[in-house]
Amino acid sequence: MLRVNVGLSRKLTKNYDSTGFSINLDGEVCSPLDDPETLIAKVRELYDVADQALRDQIERHESDSAIAHHDVAPVTARPSAPPRTPPVNRIAATPEATQTPAAGTALGNGKPDEPATNKQVQYLVSIGKRSGLSTPELEGRIADILGKPVGLYDLTKREAGTVLDRLTAEQPART
Repeated sequence: MLRVNVGLSRKLTKNYDSTGFSINLDGEVCSPLDDPETLIAKVRELYDVADQALRDQIERHESDSAIAHHDVAPVTARPSAPPRTPPVNRIAATPEATQTPAAGTALGNGKPDEPATNKQVQYLVSIGKRSGLSTPELEGRIADILGKPVGLYDLTKREAGTVLDRLTAEQPART
C-alpha cells in the first residue's frame, strides 16, 4: 500500500480583490510499486476527485445565494483595519436630488457600494509614492479621474478600480 497526498489550489481575482481555494486529499493506493501504470492511474483518479471537489467549492462560492451572502455586512470588523467612515453623499439637497438613487447605492440598483479594499487603497498609496505624489496630490488625481472630489479612504471598490486602471495605464513600463 502507498500513501498519497494530492493538493490543488486556485485563486480567483476580481477588481483587485482575490479569493483563494484549496483542497488536500490524503489517501492510500492499493497498487504494487512494480506496476507504475496502474499506480499513476490511481493517483490520477485522486487528482480528478480533488479537482471536481475544488470546482464544486468555487461554484458554490459564485452561486446566486453565495453572491447574496457577500452583500451582507460582516458581523465583526477586522481588528487590523482602521475604522472607515462611510462614503459621503455629495449630491446637493435639492428637489432633483430627492429623485436620485439613495446615498451609498450603486447605479440605483439598490445594492450598496462596498468601500474599497485595504489592498486597493494600499496599491493606490504605493502608486502615489512611486510617482512622487503626496496624499493631497494623489487625492487631486483621484478627483481628476472620477470627476468629483473623493478622499482616498472614502473610495468604493468600483471607484478604486477605475482609478487603479487609469493610474497603472499611465505608469511607465518597468524594465
